[in-house]
Amino acid sequence: MVNVDVNISVGAAGLNAAKESGGGGESWLVAMAKALGTMLGEKAGKMVETSKEMEKYSGSDSKEDAQKFSELQTKFQAESQMFSMLSNTISTALKSIGEGLTANARKQ
Repeated sequence: MVNVDVNISVGAAGLNAAKESGGGGESWLVAMAKALGTMLGEKAGKMVETSKEMEKYSGSDSKEDAQKFSELQTKFQAESQMFSMLSNTISTALKSIGEGLTANARKQ
């Protein structure tokens, strides 16, 4: 499921980047990196939002606030793991593609 979401998001971000750049002469690898960076930024934004929500409930003596804080903390941990997985996937993809292009260029 995560892979499908990533593919859809990369495609959408790539289309947006292509429309915005107007073919500004950058390579497709840079365009792909920008699209992936946009996705990663969205995940980071979700983490920030959850963190700010957590601040509202921290330090309270209320049982309900403690439960809400724990719920948000768990959500934050899940978002953090998703961010980490996506970051690692992006890093691996860009490195693999870059090394492949380098190897291909040497053979030319």
